[in-house]
Amino acid sequence: MDVDEAAIVQGERSAELEPELFSADWWQGRSTTELRDIIKRGFSLGAAYDGAVAETERRARDALRRIRDHNDSTARRNAKLRLIVLGVVLAIVLAIGVVESLTG
Repeated sequence: MDVDEAAIVQGERSAELEPELFSADWWQGRSTTELRDIIKRGFSLGAAYDGAVAETERRARDALRRIRDHNDSTARRNAKLRLIVLGVVLAIVLAIGVVESLTG
């Protein structure tokens, strides 16, 4: 196999792995910089502009969802810790009360 044949075979493999142009998978494969550059070029790009804006919005929604989920899990963890501390304090108060009633 010479160099040209190797390049053709490699090109065919990469074409099979590369998602269809402007498909959801293709947009997800674009970097933030690429999306920003497309958006900066403006409406004249037509479908490319619309796709870049849609992908940017999708990423922003996903990031916001992750932040909310993290905040919810943090709030649940803090509530559990407060209950544990309250239980420990209550157990200490009860133990002091029992000791005092036995000695008093």
